[in-house]
Amino acid sequence: MPVKTRCLTVIIAVLWLNWGAAGAQEALDRNGKGVSFSLFKTKDTSLTIESIISGNYYFKDGNEFTERSMPSDIFWIKLDFGDEFARLDTEEKWFLRTPGFEYASLYFQENDIIKEMKFGRFLNENPEKRSIMYLAGIPFESNSLIDGRYLFLKVRRVVLLDRIDKWKIAYGSTLQNDIIKGFYSSRDMDVMIPIFVFSGICLVMFIFTLGFYFYTKRQEFLFYAGYVLFLFLYLTGDLFRLPQLIFGEFNLISYTFFQVNQVTINLAYILFVIYYLETKDFYPRLHVALKWIAYVLTLVIVLDIAFLLAEYFIGHIYLLDLERVIMTVFGLVGMTYLLFKRKDKLAVFIVTGSFCYMLGALGLLFLRHRLYMVVGSSLEILIFAYGLTYKLQLEYKERMQFQKDSFVNQSRALRAQMNPHFIFNSLSSIQYLISNEQKESAIKYLNKFSALMRNLLEGSIESNNLLANEISLLEKYLELESLRFDSSFNYKIIIDENIDTSAIEIPTLILQPFVENAILHGLLNRSQADKLLLLSFALEDSYLVCKIEDNGIGREAAEEMKSALVGSKKSRGIEVTEKRLQMLNKHQNNHFQIIDKKDNKGNSLGTLVIIKIYIE
Repeated sequence: MPVKTRCLTVIIAVLWLNWGAAGAQEALDRNGKGVSFSLFKTKDTSLTIESIISGNYYFKDGNEFTERSMPSDIFWIKLDFGDEFARLDTEEKWFLRTPGFEYASLYFQENDIIKEMKFGRFLNENPEKRSIMYLAGIPFESNSLIDGRYLFLKVRRVVLLDRIDKWKIAYGSTLQNDIIKGFYSSRDMDVMIPIFVFSGICLVMFIFTLGFYFYTKRQEFLFYAGYVLFLFLYLTGDLFRLPQLIFGEFNLISYTFFQVNQVTINLAYILFVIYYLETKDFYPRLHVALKWIAYVLTLVIVLDIAFLLAEYFIGHIYLLDLERVIMTVFGLVGMTYLLFKRKDKLAVFIVTGSFCYMLGALGLLFLRHRLYMVVGSSLEILIFAYGLTYKLQLEYKERMQFQKDSFVNQSRALRAQMNPHFIFNSLSSIQYLISNEQKESAIKYLNKFSALMRNLLEGSIESNNLLANEISLLEKYLELESLRFDSSFNYKIIIDENIDTSAIEIPTLILQPFVENAILHGLLNRSQADKLLLLSFALEDSYLVCKIEDNGIGREAAEEMKSALVGSKKSRGIEVTEKRLQMLNKHQNNHFQIIDKKDNKGNSLGTLVIIKIYIE
């Protein structure tokens, strides 16, 4: 039949099926018409088709076989077309549909000579290409029957202990074979669509987790990406013809690769759990068990590859059955252990995801339907993905809290460097007054100093202070300094009316070193009597702008007098304060600014210090 005519016929048959035509329904029956057959089981590899035909071997009906097939069994199958002559005469070419035997041969007659056509999953010698869902049909002609009635099959089922009484063999027309290869029913789509959705989930999660691994270098993301990849290969390899894509054809090598994937899935999963739950630190007993399971799975992989390449198929079957039992028992015990010993919600994600996967795996094993495994695996992948995201969120919050605590501790350490500096200067002042026999001033100074120290100690727990309290501390300090220097200077504090001093916090004693330098190196060196120190506070965007302004001698004159404020060596108080401002204003380069005030003639009018403190 010409190709165009055949395609048109197929399309018409599909349309007739949608309209309910009985003839089209028969043509589209993917199982074909059953043919009666009988079997002869042997382990003798030397038997030939000639000896089978001429010998007196007992063929019995498949329903009489109650045992399962073994990899070493060879089955000779005699197909009897004695009741099919009328149908066979309608067409010349037909197609056999058989179970998925790994090794098989079809024996037929051509010009009075018996010929052999090899086919099977491991042989890949069938000239007919298979569809995504169905194995390829085995072509034969109506005039190729042996003795005008029989076809013989020699088959081996080597990777599965199969129910022989469930074997079905059918044959169909060329039209049926074309429909199987080129069209899919709604039932087929119900099977394929979930797998396509699952493939999309795997692709997205593989790219997502692998990208996170390269970004974070976290091992749990690497093993999770491997887990998703192996799961995808195992469940969708045949649908997307991955064996042909990777190995060129489906054979024993490609089968070995894809079968080992079901073990590497579990190995990648075990390694993922180890790093995800950090079992070495939080679940030491579980960690030891997981390590031993990982060793066992690695051994299973090596043995399974060796068994398959050596064609020791029964060893492969029993080994994987043992692996499934071990993983099922361990999964149940491990999930129970985590439920009772869990340290946090991370264990809940592992238990929930593992339970979904286990249900899907058991559905595949006992019900022989891949959809259960696809659904269970999809749920597990999504649950684990959310678990990874949840873990990242927890670690981000912990990191932020750690940084906050680190900032507070470092700020306290720097502030601890400030207080001794201030205390030393104050005690030096008291010592000076005592040594100069100014007892009343010394006692007055000491009383104010003790009151100031009490306020400092009361607020020593926190690194920050309310602006109102900080201004109060500065006032006490200025009183002490004014008392120390016989009220030789005046001071004034201006607060913008928009500022709520009880709602703003600033680092404790952050301004004191600048105030001290303004007094000691600016105002006290001024010869005129009108010495003034001005402190002002205003808001500017997200900053509290603090200005410390004096009408002292200025920085140039102070440099000549070897002031500690400038020069090659900074004041210790200024240096510590600068570090504190750097910690506070990390996103700002200029933490404070010192401006020399001058008149039109260039004469110094004093110094202005501007400090910007970031407030939330």
